[in-house]
Amino acid sequence: MSCRRGFTLAEVAVASVIILVVLSALVLALSAFVRGSRKLELQEGAATLAQVELAGIERAASLPEPGFTARPDSLMGNNYLVETTAVSYDENTIDVTVAVSSGDSLSIEFTRRYYGNDL
Repeated sequence: MSCRRGFTLAEVAVASVIILVVLSALVLALSAFVRGSRKLELQEGAATLAQVELAGIERAASLPEPGFTARPDSLMGNNYLVETTAVSYDENTIDVTVAVSSGDSLSIEFTRRYYGNDL
């Protein structure tokens, strides 16, 4: 009887399939992680831009005029649209809503009510 060393073709095929399944699962997990990381980066950028916009209104030290403005902005290489809406209830009260969206259908909205004595 000859003593042959090595693997049979069937063993190599089964091992290859197992390795392929494991690698496919790793690739799927990595792509899900990258998508989640990208979404988190966009959300953080949008929240930062909205907070900066509201801080700018507070630094102005006067109530903003009622109306709507929109402007493009970018942060960390990502492009956003910053929309500010100011609605007046009376001469001393105004609601300011800042909505920041990216092209990836992400949108964050902050609303703040200002009173004449707030600023």
